[in-house]
Amino acid sequence: MKTHDVSAALRARFSGPEWALFFEVGDATGGRHNRWADAVAINLYPSRGLEINGFEIKVSRGDWLRELKNPEKSAPVQRYCDRWWIVCPPAVIAPGELPPTWGHYEIQPGGKIRQVIAAPKLTSQPVTRDFVAAMLRRASEVDAGLVGAAVDVEIKRIRDGDEKRIAREIESRTSHTTELKARIDEVERVSGIQITSWCNSEEIGKAVKAVMTSGVLKTYGGVQALREHADRIVKQCDEAIALFPAKDAAPIDEVIQ
Repeated sequence: MKTHDVSAALRARFSGPEWALFFEVGDATGGRHNRWADAVAINLYPSRGLEINGFEIKVSRGDWLRELKNPEKSAPVQRYCDRWWIVCPPAVIAPGELPPTWGHYEIQPGGKIRQVIAAPKLTSQPVTRDFVAAMLRRASEVDAGLVGAAVDVEIKRIRDGDEKRIAREIESRTSHTTELKARIDEVERVSGIQITSWCNSEEIGKAVKAVMTSGVLKTYGGVQALREHADRIVKQCDEAIALFPAKDAAPIDEVIQ
């Protein structure tokens, strides 16, 4: 998990109209700047005390251990906050490591935030103009990491859509090819001709066209009926000849005359 993924989760959780969220907020601006917080959120509802929450973002255990070695680093911004939080993926903080004045938010798979330990209410100092200026400066800037995360999500959505469209197209064309192959196999089976072994496919086309346009397929039933009728006539002739003695039969040349 990357820092901008955690930042995106924070933005989703501490969003308007209830919250105003700023990233990388210093305790002052210009040469008076000393330290900064990864994020600061101000509650905009008077009924909820207009609380100021500060956040440290850690994406690895190594980051967290370095933070623990310098606990005073967050103090210049933390002093203006009503609550202070660590925000990190699972397994970054071991049991018992969290300072007593900190709360713990954990980023779950899918970008959801789960509160592990509630941050206690701190005794904050009045906000100075320097601190307000630091927040306003961040409000006028765009966080490149969040923009990148949003772009990544959109690219993934487009790619997923393209992959599904391509899969449907492949399935459609494969189905058509399979059906066509089955028809060719059936023609080869009935005709006894291996189409793929013919050098001149034009000859096959002409032969098929001749058959289709000559009416043979349409007159097959009539030809069959005619043959059956001829068989009946031959049978009747045989029966008639059998009625005459052989001695009564005239020579064939007399019959012709």
